Amino acid sequence: MKKIKKHKVRIYQDSKELPFYNYKRIIQTGDFFYMVKGYEAGDRIDFDASELEKKFDSIIQDFALSQDTKNEDIINYSNYLIAVNEIGKLEIVLQIIDLVVDANEKRKALNINEDNETIKDLLSKIKVQKNEDPIIQKQKIKDKIQKFKNQVEKAKSSILKSEKEEEEIEYDIDEQYISVCLGLEIHVDPKLISLYEFGVMVKMLVSKVEAINKSNNNAR
Repeated sequence: MKKIKKHKVRIYQDSKELPFYNYKRIIQTGDFFYMVKGYEAGDRIDFDASELEKKFDSIIQDFALSQDTKNEDIINYSNYLIAVNEIGKLEIVLQIIDLVVDANEKRKALNINEDNETIKDLLSKIKVQKNEDPIIQKQKIKDKIQKFKNQVEKAKSSILKSEKEEEEIEYDIDEQYISVCLGLEIHVDPKLISLYEFGVMVKMLVSKVEAINKSNNNAR
């Protein structure tokens, strides 16, 4: 057992640096001190583990993007935020239309021409079917709001479903590593490759499987 002082702590900065073995140990044990270069189980590290966890999460996110991984959670959350934002804008437009309609009623009483320029200007800035009749226009906006509300509910449902599935799935990194090695018919010491290099191995296996499937389909 050794003690690594804070000023001597060196942290892995990206997936090309982080050894696959360390990644595997973090996944299996939750010990984020494996983010520290030279760390071995039992070593005493004078460093905030939460900072190491943040760095690890950052590396994994960058790694996922580098592997062209489709992140459904990000897509669903983005759709959720977009829909909520659009609902807010459209509801403000509805309120302004009500104010303009009310003002026009008062104009009529005073024999003053209606002024719908504000409504036209607002409608030019949003994607919604246009209509000269304010009542019909309001309904079209309400229909659009309902569409976005449905999108919000759909995104929320997908996010909750994804979270539930993640809780139920038992992730065995050793099994994945062995499967990749068997598929490529090679053995690589996990201490000698980085997380990034493991990702390359996964891509190679995917390409190999696709090539085999293509060959089998052509042979039929």
